[in-house]
Amino acid sequence: MAGESKYEKAVSKVQGKDSSEAIVPATPPAPLIGKSTEADVAEMFSGKYEVAPQIASLEEGDKIEGILEGEGPMADVNDPTTGEIREIRTWIIANPTGTARVSILTSAQLERKLPPFVGGFVKIVRGKDIKTSSGRRVADYLVGGERLPDGKKRTWARPPMIDATAEAKQLPAGTPEIAAAQPNGAAAS
Repeated sequence: MAGESKYEKAVSKVQGKDSSEAIVPATPPAPLIGKSTEADVAEMFSGKYEVAPQIASLEEGDKIEGILEGEGPMADVNDPTTGEIREIRTWIIANPTGTARVSILTSAQLERKLPPFVGGFVKIVRGKDIKTSSGRRVADYLVGGERLPDGKKRTWARPPMIDATAEAKQLPAGTPEIAAAQPNGAAAS
């Protein structure tokens, strides 16, 4: 193209274009906003796309299963008793192909039960609400996952406790026995 700068000529050369070719403007993109159809939604979950987590709510008797990716982003939830917006943590569960994900709100039980399953298959069943002594309702959850390889056991203790089946460490010869009871094996003074 006549009057092309050195830069434009270099770009044309890299792109394999003859500098004498006319530059044709690209086709304008399709509109970004429009009405979706059932086919649009089906296409998104067909495996062609990787879909961001969709918020889901479990009611009594519902279950969700998949790969527990871990904690998700905070969700803004309207507290019905105070009318205030509170931030609540979420958990992300993906289908085995990773093309679809669900984000569920956490609970005190899920905070305790889910961490040992992060990275593996998990099944969560929402049970009945339990009324506490203070009059609050707490959702009951049954959580399970595939067994670990080599028969290893998960622990839900916080902080993780010493594995009772692990081989005990031996103290060096001549170390006073009281050292075993001290933190980090330090001898008592």
